Amino acid sequence: TPPLNVDDGAVDGVGVKASLPGTISKILVKNGQSVNEGDVLMILESMKMEIEVVAPSSGVVSSIEVNVADVVENGRLLLTI
Repeated sequence: TPPLNVDDGAVDGVGVKASLPGTISKILVKNGQSVNEGDVLMILESMKMEIEVVAPSSGVVSSIEVNVADVVENGRLLLTI
């Protein structure tokens, strides 16, 4: 598949998953928002530490699968770019 362009949205999309179990403490993006690789998307609180969830690639946020205060397991889909 061709690389994602900001203009065409996420056709197939890149899933961003939790790397650790924890609680979503902040969501810093909205659906339809353009993001760049490395941008902080949300904060996951795990073992009393705040872990930044960053964009693995540039694109447009097409879906957010969690809410603030949700408890997530390792590997849970958080959002799609």
